[in-house]
Amino acid sequence: MTTPTSTASPSIDHDLAGYVQAFDTRFLVAVHRGELDVVRLAREELMNRGLDGEGRWIGFAKVDEALRT
Repeated sequence: MTTPTSTASPSIDHDLAGYVQAFDTRFLVAVHRGELDVVRLAREELMNRGLDGEGRWIGFAKVDEALRT
């Protein structure tokens, strides 16, 4: 049995593990199949919250410029 590898830091993996367990199975399957772009989803949610790519509040006026790529 092999252990999956990750590009995220171990502390991030450990901190977020509890949240991933709560995800709806349909969401996880869609991500697995490549049917859902989680980077785009995260970017849109950060924009909706007025946060930049580091999670800092920059306001809604600046967020479009900071995150649209």
